[in-house]
Amino acid sequence: MTHLGLVRGHLHVGIELYKGEYFENAKRHMKHPKSELYSAIIPTFEAKKAKGFAVELANLALSVESNEEFKMVSRKYEILLNVISENEKIVGTENNTFNEKISLVNALLEIAAEEYAIGIVDGNVENKFEYQDALGFTTVAKNILEETGSLNSLQVSKKNKALGIINDLSSLWPSLVPTGKIKGDAKKISAAVNKIKAL
Repeated sequence: MTHLGLVRGHLHVGIELYKGEYFENAKRHMKHPKSELYSAIIPTFEAKKAKGFAVELANLALSVESNEEFKMVSRKYEILLNVISENEKIVGTENNTFNEKISLVNALLEIAAEEYAIGIVDGNVENKFEYQDALGFTTVAKNILEETGSLNSLQVSKKNKALGIINDLSSLWPSLVPTGKIKGDAKKISAAVNKIKAL
C-alpha cells in the first residue's frame, strides 16, 4: 500500500505540473512509477490475483510523452486512478483499519521527509524533483486520512488532529516549481510524523 501511495504521489505531482505546462518536469514524474515502483508491486498483484494497472500507466505516460492536450491527459489520469483504487481494494483488504491507515500515512510522510531533505538543503533547491515528490507523497497521505470513514469519536478526533498537523506542512512548498531560496526543512516533516504517532 505504501508503494501504491508513492505511485499516486508521483502521478499527482505529474498531472499538476502538466496542467501548469511544466511539460519536461511532468514527463519525469509520469515515468517514475513504472521505472522505479511498479515492478516491486507485481508479486503482490500476482499473489492477490489483482490485475494491476500496467496498461493504464503506460497509456498515461505515452500521452504525456506525446504532449497531448491536457483534457486527454487528464482523462487518462482519472482512468488510471480508478484502476489503482480497484487494485487497492484487493491488495489492501488487511489494511483497512484506522490504525493501519495512520501507519500508511506515517510511512508516506517519512519518505516525504527523506525526499525533501535531498531536494532542499540549507534553503537551496538542490533537486526540484525530490522536492516535488515530497509534496506528492504528503498530499496522498492527507487524502488517505480525509477519505478514511466509519470512525468512532476518538478516531475522528485523532484524524482531525493528524490532518491539522499535515496541513501545517503546506508552507514547505511555496510553489510547485521552486525558485530562489526556500524556507523549509525536512525535519518539520519528521516532527509531524512524531506528533501523529503521539496522538
